Amino acid sequence: MDGLRPPPPRPPAGGSAAALRKQALMGSHRSGSGPVGTVLEEGAPDQTRPDAEQPSCSGRSVELRHWEDYFDACDRVEVPGRGSFAVYTAGSTGAVVLCLHGGGYTGLTWSLVAQRLKDRYRVVAPDLRGHGASRTEDDLDFSAETMTADVVAIWKALFAAPAPAAAAAAPAPAAAAAAAAPAAAAGGAEPPAAPPPRVPTLLVGHSMGGALAVRAAATKQIAGLEGLVVIDVVEGTAIAALPHMGAVLRSRPQRFASPQAAADWAVRSGTCKRPEAAGVSFPSQVVPADAGSSGGGGGGGSRGGGGGEWRWRTPLEASEPFWEGWYSGLSGLFLALPVPKMLLLAGTDRLDRELTIGQMQGKFQLVLMPAAGHAIQEDEPAKTAEHLAAFLHRFRVGEPPLALPRAPPGAPRVLPVAAGPLHEAGARGSGRGA
Repeated sequence: MDGLRPPPPRPPAGGSAAALRKQALMGSHRSGSGPVGTVLEEGAPDQTRPDAEQPSCSGRSVELRHWEDYFDACDRVEVPGRGSFAVYTAGSTGAVVLCLHGGGYTGLTWSLVAQRLKDRYRVVAPDLRGHGASRTEDDLDFSAETMTADVVAIWKALFAAPAPAAAAAAPAPAAAAAAAAPAAAAGGAEPPAAPPPRVPTLLVGHSMGGALAVRAAATKQIAGLEGLVVIDVVEGTAIAALPHMGAVLRSRPQRFASPQAAADWAVRSGTCKRPEAAGVSFPSQVVPADAGSSGGGGGGGSRGGGGGEWRWRTPLEASEPFWEGWYSGLSGLFLALPVPKMLLLAGTDRLDRELTIGQMQGKFQLVLMPAAGHAIQEDEPAKTAEHLAAFLHRFRVGEPPLALPRAPPGAPRVLPVAAGPLHEAGARGSGRGA
């Protein structure tokens, strides 16, 4: 459903509510200079950029790519009582950037973003329940509660387990019991369990994954959570679009001749604007038509395609009973989270009233990327990675706090100065003296 959400209708230009809202959100600055603001990307891709690849109109097939071109590893994370999750990882140092895909996508939707971040950060992109190569006890349980618990469980399995060295240094069970006996006899209580390790983490989610990222952050079970980025999902517009989603899903092809055909369709239909992204993402979204309900994870970003018919791995029609639960109450929950937040949108017409007010109050940073479609991370991976890296740096995610110098003894006290509006260098009317 996520990649096919119909865009909200655009009102006529000139004095419309959306136009006025956009003007208000733009303000008099381009952001980036302060912790909260609005960034408006240019309306068309920059043709001078090396990654400014455009969809081919010549009818040529999309080049299929393998996940190993972008990620370092694909591990299977076993979560007792929940299932087995395929998790793609890239990078070995820095803060963790946990990326959650939208409905119908897989962790490989983040391939081109991971490629650009892995030199500085650890990118983790799981296939969620009922998607890609993951297998769970109930692949059709798409409820917000279940999938949020999955996200927390995956993070804990990766980062909250005791370190091997600590486990090796721990006393043997018999020795531990013998040591605990005197304390028990003396009426002493068992020592409290050690808190989970604090792993600096940025949660990033697209569409359905954005809703899950917000809800996972609200559980307060991800130790070290230092930021949240949500990509192109807003409660008001998502719920308003739900009545139309059945027809949108029915308009998709239900069968493909190969993973190659799925990738070609994605570009030809405009679902994905970047052939490279389609070549690694869409083969992982289909499985052989005769595969079981939890088929083997699609083409897996494979370089080739098999014979016979292929179908969508995730039956999005079966998720319809859970759609409203994904998005209800999302805006308020997002605004209430006590961590730095950023919202990436393809246009201001996707903002609902609650988020419009919250952005004007400076509760989160808004980035507008009108050149992208719904899957911003696939259509504009370089700009998405740039905004994520800037957010991580601005809020020092995973970095030690700044050490402020102490005033020398006897120095006069400096009174704080009230912050005023930000002006670009050299702007007229800045009010500064010569």
